[in-house]
This record gives sequence, C-alpha cells and structure tokens, in this order.
Amino acid sequence: MGPVSGWLWLAAVVVAIACRVVPGAPGGDAALFWALAVGTAAYGLGCVTRLIPWHKVSIRGHAITVAACQPLIVAALSVTGEAQSYLAPVLVLPALYVAYFFPLRYAVPLAVLEVGTFASPLLYAEGAGPLLARTLAYAVAYAALVATIQFFKRRLVEAEREQHQMARVDPLTGLANRRAFDEALSSAFESGRVFTVLLIDVDFFKQINDRFGHTTGDRVLRELAAHASAEVRTSDCLARIGGDEFALVVPGAGDEAAARLRETLREAGARVDAGDRPLSLTVVAAVHPRDGDDRATLMRTLDRRLHTVKDARANAAA
Repeated sequence: MGPVSGWLWLAAVVVAIACRVVPGAPGGDAALFWALAVGTAAYGLGCVTRLIPWHKVSIRGHAITVAACQPLIVAALSVTGEAQSYLAPVLVLPALYVAYFFPLRYAVPLAVLEVGTFASPLLYAEGAGPLLARTLAYAVAYAALVATIQFFKRRLVEAEREQHQMARVDPLTGLANRRAFDEALSSAFESGRVFTVLLIDVDFFKQINDRFGHTTGDRVLRELAAHASAEVRTSDCLARIGGDEFALVVPGAGDEAAARLRETLREAGARVDAGDRPLSLTVVAAVHPRDGDDRATLMRTLDRRLHTVKDARANAAA
C-alpha cells in the first residue's frame, strides 16, 4: 500500500505544478503552494522508496493516515483555485486507493471524509455555489466507484479462495489431495511434536473395477472417504494420494492412537459395499520420530510395512 500511495502523491504534485505554470490558471499563495508541493513530493518519495516503513503499519494505521492527510488536501485545494481548483479531478486518485486497498468498514467512512474534503471550499470561498452541485455529483460518483471496486474485489478474493481450495482437494472424494497431504506432513515435521502417518490401501480395487465397472469403483472410493472422514478429527489430514491409496496425518498421536485408528479405519471400510462383499483395507502406520525423522525415511517405512502385510496375505492365500 505504501509505494502505491507514494506514486499517487507524486502524481498529484506533477499535476499541480504543471497546471500552476499554465497561463491564466487559478492560484493562491505561492509560498504555501511550493511548500505543500515540496513536502508532498518528499513524502511521496519516502513511500515509494520505503524509507517510510508502511509495510509494518496495520490497516487501521493506514486508515488513520489517510484521514490525517485530509487537511493537506484542503490546503492544496485552497492554493490551486479554491472552488475552481484544477486539482479537484485528481481527487479520484485517493478514491481509487481507498476503494481498492481498504475493507468496506474503512472504505465507507473514508469515502465520506473524501467527499467532505472535496466540498471544503464551500466553507470559505466566495461564489462557491456551483461547487455544491459538483459535490453532490462527486459524492454519487464516489459512492458508485467504491461500491463497484469493493464488489469486484470481493469476487476476486472469493475466486482466489476457491482456486486455492480446489488445488488441494481431490475432485472425486472431496478429501485432501497429494499436495495438501505434503503440506500437512511438512507442517507436522516443523511442529517438532510426535505424530503418526497411516497409509490406507484398498484391497483388490482392480478386481472391483474389472468386475463391476469404474462407476462402482468411484462409488466405493467416495463412500470410503465419507466413512473414514467421520472417524478422524478436523485437525487431522485425510488425503487421497493415489488411485486406491489414502494417507492420514495425525498430529500428536503415538502408538496407542495409531493402533486404534488402524482398527477404526478397517471397520469404516467394512461398512462400504464393494459389490458382493464388504470392502477390505490394508492399513499400516509409522510414528515420528521413532520410525523416521525425515519425510523420506518415514514414507519408506510405511511402504515397506504395506508390502510386508500384502505379501504375507498373498502367501497365506497360496
């Protein structure tokens, strides 16, 4: 916000000086004009170059600063023609700034204040009657400008939020996707706390697709996601990370919680109709830091345990 406001102040100074030298242009006290021009230019340069650390100021602080600058604008109008000030059209710049950068709760009162600033020559200038009509028109235009920019800004924020969510959601199951799982796993490592990761593999999923079709396979995955989601906390991350493979990150969970979750998830799978039998799951777990103090080691442990269970089951069936 700071650099943008700086460029707007500099633009106003350039316009004021350019109009000042035009023959016949209205004017006022020359010394005050040049003092305002130099001071405003210095302030604008400070904002643009970040010598003034606006990035450290809260939105409320920015709003207070905009309000505090209004007397400066009133003075500028008084030395550039009062009711006929050639700077009046430039006031659209703070209108754009306020409408875009501030939330509605700040934009509305600041907009009212800007309109009052525009109308300030009515208080002291002679023959300022026509300014009253221009002020009314300015107020209507300003209100429309603020409303329009706020509307499109809200739409943009909602679209960005939706895009952010879609980038982390598996479209078939509505669970987190691989990207969201990776982020949750990274956060778990960064926390420095114990946590558990469970790997969930749907048994014989290829046979389900081959025998009953992909429509049934998709239904099975969606139902599994729904049943499994009901068994985990909102702070856990349940994700689909492959075609028939799911993963669960459980912050703060150790061996006891891991054992309980393995059984709970297998029971959740058994509630899913897999065509002609309940769905069977293979669920393995690894606990950080015992089973791996980095991502690669932890995931290798999970893969090894998953293949061990599946190989043992295949050998038993043989």
